[in-house]
Amino acid sequence: MRSCARQLRGCVRHRALLNTIPREVVAVRQFSSSSVRNSATVADTTTPATERREFKAETKQLLDIVAKSLYSEREVFLRELLSNAADALEKVRYTQLKGDEIIEDTLSKLSIDVSINSALNTLTIEDNGIGMNKEELIANLGTIARSGSKEFMRTVSEAGEDSSSIIGQFGVGFYSAFMVGDKVTVMTRSAKPDSIGYVWSSDGSNSYELNEAAGLARGTRIVIQLKEDAEEFCTKDKVTAVIKKHSNFVGYPIFLDGAQINTVDPVWTRKSSEVTVDEHKEFYQSISGSQGTPMYTMMFSTENPVSIKCVLYVPQFMPKMDLTNMGNFGISLYSRKVMVQASSNKLLPDWLMFLQGVVDCEDIPLNLSREMLQDSVIISKIKSVITAKMISYLNRMAKRDPAKFEEFHKEFGKALRVGLLTSESPSDKQDIAKLLRFESSAQESGVLIGLEDYVSRMPDSQKHIYYLSAPSREAALSSPYYETLAQNELEVLLSYNKDDDIVLFGLENFKEKRLSSAENANVKPVKKEGEPEVEKLQKSEGKKLSSWMRDILGRETVKEVKMSDKQHSHPAIVTVDNLTQLRRYMDMIPPEERESSQKYLLHNNVVLELNPSHPIIKQLSVAQNSNPDLAELVAQQLFDNALMNADLVQNPRSMVSRLNKLLELTLENDSKTSESE
Repeated sequence: MRSCARQLRGCVRHRALLNTIPREVVAVRQFSSSSVRNSATVADTTTPATERREFKAETKQLLDIVAKSLYSEREVFLRELLSNAADALEKVRYTQLKGDEIIEDTLSKLSIDVSINSALNTLTIEDNGIGMNKEELIANLGTIARSGSKEFMRTVSEAGEDSSSIIGQFGVGFYSAFMVGDKVTVMTRSAKPDSIGYVWSSDGSNSYELNEAAGLARGTRIVIQLKEDAEEFCTKDKVTAVIKKHSNFVGYPIFLDGAQINTVDPVWTRKSSEVTVDEHKEFYQSISGSQGTPMYTMMFSTENPVSIKCVLYVPQFMPKMDLTNMGNFGISLYSRKVMVQASSNKLLPDWLMFLQGVVDCEDIPLNLSREMLQDSVIISKIKSVITAKMISYLNRMAKRDPAKFEEFHKEFGKALRVGLLTSESPSDKQDIAKLLRFESSAQESGVLIGLEDYVSRMPDSQKHIYYLSAPSREAALSSPYYETLAQNELEVLLSYNKDDDIVLFGLENFKEKRLSSAENANVKPVKKEGEPEVEKLQKSEGKKLSSWMRDILGRETVKEVKMSDKQHSHPAIVTVDNLTQLRRYMDMIPPEERESSQKYLLHNNVVLELNPSHPIIKQLSVAQNSNPDLAELVAQQLFDNALMNADLVQNPRSMVSRLNKLLELTLENDSKTSESE
C-alpha cells in the first residue's frame, strides 16, 4: 500500500512538471515500467523567458573551492543534500506545530525520496518539506555561505523554541553536488499558501538560471546530472551504502526507489530501558563488523558541560592495535543523527580506543565541510565526559559482578595501566586505580584483589601500601625484599606484570596512603617474644668488612656498602632510592652500551646492604684475611646475586667464569681438608 501511494505521489508530481519545465532546464527522461519514481519526464513546452543571474562576485571562487577542494570525500555530497532535506522537513513540521497554514501535500507523511536513473545518469533527491520561494532561492542558492537553516535557527531560538533538529549551519552543503554533477537542477515550491513554484539550474560556472514552474507540489527536488567519473552514484548498491554510512539515522524516512533504507530511530536516542539486549547486539554488530556480543554496554546522555547522547560497547577481546591500523579505531561522531566522522580518534584517550559506539553531540561547531572539528575545547569536553563515565561504569560493573570484571581485567588490564599512566586528571587516576587487580600475600594463589580491598584491611598504624613486582608468586614470596614485610605481618600486593612497578610508582598515593615498593620499604624486623638472639658480627668487624668490600667492588661500581638488619635469611641486598626508575632506564640502554652504562648507574645509585647475622657474611669476615682470593670472588658474587634479586643484572653470563673459579676453589679446599684428615 505504501509503495502504491508513493508511486501515485510520483505520478502527480511528474504530470505537473510535464507542462512547466523548460527543455533547457530538465534533461529528457524516459518512462520506466518498473518504477514510477524512476520514470522520466519529457518536457515539450516552455514557460516565460528564462531569467539568468550571475553569482555574486565574491562567491564565484568559493563555488569552485566547494566543488573541488572543500570535502575530502566526494560521497559526502549525498549526506549534505539529505541533511538539507531533513532540515526542510523539520521546518515544515515546526510550521505545522505552530498552527500556520501551509500547502497540503499528496502524502501527509514527511519523508525523503532518492531515485536513480542509470540510463540518463541522474540522481534525484526530493522532500515534501518547507520549500523555497524566489527570494529564498536567490538568497540561499545564489549566495554561497548564506544559510537559510542558520537564519531559521536564529529565528526559532529568539522565539524560545527548540532548534536542535536543524542540521545545516553554513549554507554550502548544497554546492557539494557540483563535485559529482555537471549540472544541478532544483525544482521547489514554498509551503506558504499561494506560492509559485520555481526551477533553479546551474552548471557550476559563474551563473544560474531561474524559471517559474506552475503546478509543483510543496517541497524541493534536486536533480543531479552526474559527471562521467561519478557514474558509481547512479548504482543502487553505492547509493545505499553511502546513505547507510552517513545518514542512516536521519530523523525522517529515506526511500531509495520506493524502499525505505534508513533507521529513523537509532538506539542512542531512546531510553536505555527501552533498548533490548538483541537490539544492542544487532547495533554493535552493525558498527563493529563483528558477529559477537559485547562484553559490556553503556548508554548515557548529558547536558553539562556538553550536550551529548552516547552508546558504547566493550568487545569481548582486546583488538590488535598498532601504528598501521589505528585509524580504524575510535567511536563515530554524529551531529543530530548525521554522521560527522567515522572512527574518530579525538573522542577517546588512546587507552580506551578498543571501545565501539556512537556519540551524538548537538553542540559541535563544525567547519564548512562538517569533516574537521572547529572547536577543540568542545571535543576535549566530550572526551573528558566519556572517559569519566566509562571509568565510573567499569567501577560499578566491578562491584556488581566481580567474576565478570575479572574477565574484563584479564583482557583489558594492560589498557587500564596505560590509562593510569597517561591520564592528566588526578581524580581519573584514582578511579582507574580502583580497577586494577593483583594477587596478595594475604590471599591464596589466583585470588585477585583491588587497592580498595587492601586499604580496607590496613591497620590504622600502617601508612603505606606495599607492592612487589616479580615474575611469579614463588619468586615474590622468596624475595629478600618481601621477607622483612612478612616478618612484620604486612600484606603485600604481588604483581607479575613487569610494568606494574612503574604504574604504581606513578600513582604515588591511593586514598591518602603512600604506595611503596617492597624493595624500598623502610621497615625494621620485629623481634618476636621468646625468639633467641642471633649472633652477629661486631660493629667494628662489620665496619671493616664493609670498607673492604667497597674497595674490592670498586668505588666506580657501588655507591656504598653497609651493614643492615632488614633481611633475615639472605646475606645481602641492594637498595636504590628510585629502583623502579633505574630499572626502566637500564632497560632502555642499547645492548652494546649496557656494561659500561651499568657501572656508572650503579656507582651513583646502588647501596649494598650486608646481613651481619648471616653465616656467609660472618665467614667472609674471616676469609678476607685467611683466604683473600676466595673472599674476593665471594664478595663479587654476593654483589651480583643481590643485583639479580633486584632485577638489575643485564648480562648474567659475565659471572659464569667467576662461578667456575669459585667451584674450583671450593673443591680444592675440600680436597685439602680430606687429605689432612
